[in-house]
Amino acid sequence: MSGPVTYSHKDSIAVVRMDDGKVNALGPTMQQALNEAIDQADRDNVGALVLTGNERVFSGGFDLKILTSGEAQPAIDMLRGGFELAYRLLSYPKPVVMACTGHAIAMGAFLLFSCDYRVGAAGPYKLMANEVALGLTFPHCGATILRSRLTPSAYRRATLLSEQFSPDNAVETGFLDRVVPAEEVHAAARDVARAATMLDLAVFARSRERLCGSLADELYRSIEADAAALV
Repeated sequence: MSGPVTYSHKDSIAVVRMDDGKVNALGPTMQQALNEAIDQADRDNVGALVLTGNERVFSGGFDLKILTSGEAQPAIDMLRGGFELAYRLLSYPKPVVMACTGHAIAMGAFLLFSCDYRVGAAGPYKLMANEVALGLTFPHCGATILRSRLTPSAYRRATLLSEQFSPDNAVETGFLDRVVPAEEVHAAARDVARAATMLDLAVFARSRERLCGSLADELYRSIEADAAALV
């Protein structure tokens, strides 16, 4: 596997690391590489999946060059691909853990929410959905994903007001599940994943369908609604 994503597999845990040398923009190349890494995890029959970023950023969101190119179809395809990736993770039959290493903005934040447990590094970085601040109507998909984890107060502030959150208030608002020193974030995420592999994974998969199936279904409908609005 080459490109902006690296994949490793040890002790039944697959670690997928995004690093495009910049802000881990979720453009077509990154999306394809992430899907290929998840495909590899499927072939390896892993017990859990960990997704992380580079030392500075988890993901800064969609590729702005494509969004501002003036060409509608590439932007629509990129938006659909990003949220279909979120849908895939929300529906994944194995536990999914995120190791948030830095900024998670817009689609980067939505991707961060598409898992079972989020370990964040302590530090002065941003966690936000800044669509309204950029003059964009907030997407149905983003609203669906954030609503599932944020507190009601934080949800309104994050979506309508584009409030910037940080690791200092991320756990209390629902952006993260746990914050640890930056040098411990990968080990902590692996510890969570390792514990999850001890579960009966067949029972886990059935339980995910029962407990999270309605969220995944709502996200799928939201993808279609956003695509229609863009057209």
